[in-house]
Amino acid sequence: MKIKNCHEAVRPLLGLPPHHHRHMRLQAGSRAIFSRKASSAVRILEVGPRDGLQNIRTQVPTATKIELIKKLAATGLTDIEATSFVSPKWVPQLADGAEVMHHILNLGSQNDLRFSVLAPNLKGFENAFRAGAKEVVVFASATEAFSKKNQNCTVEQALDAARAVVKQAKQNNLWVRGVVSCIFSDPYSGPTDPRDVLYVVEQFVDMGCDEIGLGDTLGVGTPKRTQTLLEVLLKAVPADKLTGHFHDTYGQAVANVLRAYELGLRTFDSSIAGLGGCPYAPGAKGNAATEDIVYAFENSGIDTGIDLQKLATVGDWISRQLGLPNNSRAGAALVAKRQDQEPPKPQPTSLNSQSVAEKSQAKSAEQASSRTWTVEKQTSGYIVSRAANAVKITLAQPKNGNAMTTEMLESLTRLFKDLSTDRAVFHIVLAAEGRFFCTGMDLTGNSRDNSSSYHDKIVDLFAAIDNAPQTVIAAIQGPCFGGGVGLCFVCDVRLASPEARWTLSEVKLGMSPAIISKYMAREWGFSFFREAMLSGRTVTPEELSRIGVVHGISETKDKLDLMVDSYLDRLAHCAPQAAATCKQLVRNAFTGPGSPEQDKFIRRTFDNMLAPGSEGQYGIQQFQQKIKKVDWGYFWARLQSKL
Repeated sequence: MKIKNCHEAVRPLLGLPPHHHRHMRLQAGSRAIFSRKASSAVRILEVGPRDGLQNIRTQVPTATKIELIKKLAATGLTDIEATSFVSPKWVPQLADGAEVMHHILNLGSQNDLRFSVLAPNLKGFENAFRAGAKEVVVFASATEAFSKKNQNCTVEQALDAARAVVKQAKQNNLWVRGVVSCIFSDPYSGPTDPRDVLYVVEQFVDMGCDEIGLGDTLGVGTPKRTQTLLEVLLKAVPADKLTGHFHDTYGQAVANVLRAYELGLRTFDSSIAGLGGCPYAPGAKGNAATEDIVYAFENSGIDTGIDLQKLATVGDWISRQLGLPNNSRAGAALVAKRQDQEPPKPQPTSLNSQSVAEKSQAKSAEQASSRTWTVEKQTSGYIVSRAANAVKITLAQPKNGNAMTTEMLESLTRLFKDLSTDRAVFHIVLAAEGRFFCTGMDLTGNSRDNSSSYHDKIVDLFAAIDNAPQTVIAAIQGPCFGGGVGLCFVCDVRLASPEARWTLSEVKLGMSPAIISKYMAREWGFSFFREAMLSGRTVTPEELSRIGVVHGISETKDKLDLMVDSYLDRLAHCAPQAAATCKQLVRNAFTGPGSPEQDKFIRRTFDNMLAPGSEGQYGIQQFQQKIKKVDWGYFWARLQSKL
């Protein structure tokens, strides 16, 4: 059945009598066609949590996805595409769809939010329905070539799969959206005939979809192409049935949205910070940025019901979390403008051994830092949080002074070994809760194995930290004893609060700091370490700062976190692979100075520095372009996307 013209032809398919207003609800048990605020002139569907994240190769923590959705909802967005129920084999990034839905459904019921999910086949629909989804999305390409590449089936087979999902969805009173991809061009077969788009649109209408999204998968659309296509579609389908989904590959997304609005469309997809793209379309990247779309509408007198300033903050936050550039022009500009207008914040003391210029740079970094840590994992012994390319491990057993229990040693060793293989993690912060940073060996005996086994576990943990390719920063907020002292100084960088203290108290108990001795001698120097070890005295931050082994002392304990964030901001412009090599050069200089192995590593390092595709080659290119602060998060994210 083909739809010939006007709203009346569509109404029977939706179960509506003639002239039924489109903002009214359907029969009992059905969804409203639209639920946007009455004051909003347009409806924005935020697709960042699904379409924006699905092709990022580095696994995004579930907690970050949930936090993103909550932050987006707080901006005034009422329609959010939350996740996908495609096979994890094909989209591993969204394998946690059910868990995400579990955490956000209550949020939706409290605030009248709408969360849609992608469910292109019956298996996906069953999982989505089981997870509590109330709105599902199906899709099909307008072109055969892309359909075969993307879905491994013909257009008709994709439509048949969608039809089966729509049937089940309608039987269960769910709202359904059909999406047509490649509306302007196919990356494998060329330009798309508007009649092919119309055919798929009509099929979606016939099967009962509540609305149909028009996807410019490659981002090749222009206002003229948008008008040409819509002139064909609007002869058969009403404008309020269609939605625009434009990519920004050639910078035309906002222009296409505004042209579609002029022609009658009132619903548009967009992605926070311009996240997203399509791996099956070479060169296609970047959804229309939500901030850019909202800016364009609001500054044209067209209400969206969305707080643009809050939206820009969310875009900045998620870009930092993912270690990716913020692709929203409006969002990046608004964040920069706000930071420029904010008064300077109180500053911690300067990092020692810095020039006046370096101190000034550190202060600027502290002022600009807006790092938000998102909890990834929480155990009885520690908490793991993440912000962009940094991971923070916080010891969380303050009642026993964060002592080295067997469980703590084993768990932390596994964690550091796992992180050592994660190319998206550049820096690791080791911090602690409570009065003490770490009181060393668990002297209660309640959680220790026999002496030999306990020895091996401590050795393994220290080796895992020492050999980690990442730059490891110890954030020391309080006193340390025995092995806890070694835990600080096996790390690469030490930042401390004024309350930090280090006491090698073993000699007073008839023992000696055996395992940590090789690290302590390396870091403190033989003479200083020997005296402190023999006397068992307490060592202060000022003493260690003078000899250059504590690299920063905060003004107060409360400002230690700010100092850590400032230091991470500085490290953001240091290449992670080069940093790992620097660590190995120092390690070789201590363990085998003058050895053939040391010479071989030095030669190999030198030969590889400017190899094609290396950090060195990229860094030189940036230098030649007069870019002083290289974005290494972007470099590695781009490299990973090519693997």
